[in-house]
Amino acid sequence: MGADPNTNNMNTLPTDWCIEATEENFAELYPWWRANADKSFKRFTIGFTLMSSHPDGSCYFSNCIEKCVENYPNHQPITLEQFRQITNPNPMNTLPTKWYIQATEENHEELNSWRRKNATQYLASHYFNVGHTLLSEHHSDKSCYYSDDADEVRGLDEYKDYQEITIEQFRQITNSTSTQNPMKKSIQISRELLNEYYEASTSEQKAFLAEHFKLDGTTTDEAIRGLHDLACGPWKKKIKKNHPDCFPEDSKHFDFSKRETVRGIVSDEVADSLGMKHNFIQIRNNDENPETHYRSFYLTSEYDWKLVQDGTETRGTAWALIPTKKKS
Repeated sequence: MGADPNTNNMNTLPTDWCIEATEENFAELYPWWRANADKSFKRFTIGFTLMSSHPDGSCYFSNCIEKCVENYPNHQPITLEQFRQITNPNPMNTLPTKWYIQATEENHEELNSWRRKNATQYLASHYFNVGHTLLSEHHSDKSCYYSDDADEVRGLDEYKDYQEITIEQFRQITNSTSTQNPMKKSIQISRELLNEYYEASTSEQKAFLAEHFKLDGTTTDEAIRGLHDLACGPWKKKIKKNHPDCFPEDSKHFDFSKRETVRGIVSDEVADSLGMKHNFIQIRNNDENPETHYRSFYLTSEYDWKLVQDGTETRGTAWALIPTKKKS
């Protein structure tokens, strides 16, 4: 399912290395990247591969670790534990007193439970949302959160001495436990399929299989999802295809809630070049209407809007949105 970073002895740490950024390790990888990459590079995100060095100074490859190794075969994949040994970041047992962590779909309930016990302002449920950032303490009020993502918080002088933490560190600091209780449904896969997974696995994945899968193929839907999370891109697709019942069907709607703080979908510079008002199209935020809330785009009332079908038989048809100026 991926290159095995444990083929070399853990005591022999490579000089040229790479590690893929995930939801779980991003908070540890990002500070090292920001401290070592050329400052002209502004974006390092989940799904990219952190590199000890890159010819252009970016210290990353903007794709998964398999593609990175294909292009830079001298770079050896490493585990998070090896990354910690190589870079010696703040150890997990040295927990900061000033910290922040971004709310995701997975951790929002857990973070908000702590916030409601510790904050004394802005406690209504709609204030702290997925995509916002939980804070040990807000610099000017008692809300314990910042209404933007962690990327924004990293760039603010008010929080320059704050450390981004992982959900594991959050639990250590706050003595909280996960509030999630996913349904565990017992299932059985074939021995042939289990062997196929095992033969393609890294050491970490083999350990997961040994813990969560019995020799006769008995396991749970939660374990299938866990194996999927550990797998590389191509194997993620295979696992979903092999076990479609273990993955809830995605909603037909798009969820824009993680970008709720974005106003103009089109930049001010582009809007100016088009001769249109800033923020003429925005993500709709209207919690009184679940049909449109974070699912739709708001079009400014500065213009009249017309949706038309356009095209020809040879080129095919398309939908087009026409803005027109309102009459004075």
